[in-house]
Amino acid sequence: MKKLIKQPGFKRWIEHSLQQRENILAVSNQGTLLHYREGDRDLVVKTAMGSGLVYRLRHRTLMREYEAYKRMKGLAGVPRCYGLVDERYLVIDYIHGRPYRQASWNDRDRWFEEFLAVLQSFHSRGVSHGDLKSKGNIMVTEDEKPCVIDFGTSFVSKPGFHPANSWMFEHARRMDINAWVKHKYHGRYEDIAGEDLERLDYSFIEYWVRKFSGRPTHTIPRRSRR
Repeated sequence: MKKLIKQPGFKRWIEHSLQQRENILAVSNQGTLLHYREGDRDLVVKTAMGSGLVYRLRHRTLMREYEAYKRMKGLAGVPRCYGLVDERYLVIDYIHGRPYRQASWNDRDRWFEEFLAVLQSFHSRGVSHGDLKSKGNIMVTEDEKPCVIDFGTSFVSKPGFHPANSWMFEHARRMDINAWVKHKYHGRYEDIAGEDLERLDYSFIEYWVRKFSGRPTHTIPRRSRR
């Protein structure tokens, strides 16, 4: 696969696809996703789109995502990353499965245990996702394993003394765990108990975002105990 992304023909395929609006898997506010299929190769190419300042900001986000994938190399439950083409096209595995909101399970409790293990594994590598309340970023693979996708909103911890970075990483880490609890209980906070209740830890920011958006805050158990 490393040889593929170094081939001039692969770069030409990417640029032709973007120019002709072909092979598009999805378009988001971060950029465009292309789907490449040839033989046993099944890949996603993520590109930053736009021009000027908009492009530079999106490209910076793409580079942060690439850094996150490098930190997570070898971990189960995240797409494998093959690197960059021309320093601007990110190449990762295509994940076969269903988005979380469309999925069904033979053993939902076991799946959530494995999902938590995935989160803890990339947190231990210094990566937090930050947008797992969006069900579109969670996949259930064909063999019923959890997979987290789209690390464009991720935070990567820096070594040494970096207070702002450390705070943002920790805030996003807490958001990841809170999202896990929320999904496990279908948003019914009144049903949360035991270890999962201890895991739920809404930050001051999350609490007030929820309050100002008109969503109930009295149902958040840990907040009501403070």
